[in-house]
Amino acid sequence: MRSRTWLKRCARLPEALAETKKLGLKTEIAERLPIGVGDEQRLTQVLLNLVGNAITFTDRGEVRISANGVNSYFVVGVSDTGPGIPLEEQKRIFEQFHQVDSSNTKAKGGTGLGRAIAKQIVEMHGGRIWVESTPGEGVTFQMQLPILAENRKAIA
Repeated sequence: MRSRTWLKRCARLPEALAETKKLGLKTEIAERLPIGVGDEQRLTQVLLNLVGNAITFTDRGEVRISANGVNSYFVVGVSDTGPGIPLEEQKRIFEQFHQVDSSNTKAKGGTGLGRAIAKQIVEMHGGRIWVESTPGEGVTFQMQLPILAENRKAIA
């Protein structure tokens, strides 16, 4: 898949949702990303889940999608200026049905399955996903995916 094109297309999909909440939706995608190999539909599902959550739980400020190539990996991040996630909740954030227990979460809805499914999809691609957050300063979810196209080239 053409990584840069795919990321730009994914970033356009939630624009209306961000505009409705008067949030900025920014992208920082490296100019030269290698062509990647992966299940585009499933990786789109992961990225849109992360961006959708960021928009849902951010009431002011912005959501930012970033992507670059580091060594033999793609690193894709979704950051927001929302309320953040307490450290004790970060440890369980990828568990099925887990939601941060707050009135804000209950008001916004969701099943607590999206991040668990995202983790499974990323790991099936040989990658990893993690969260970094400071309460009151927002959240960054990052995923690291191998650049399989380069590996195939080396084998051929």
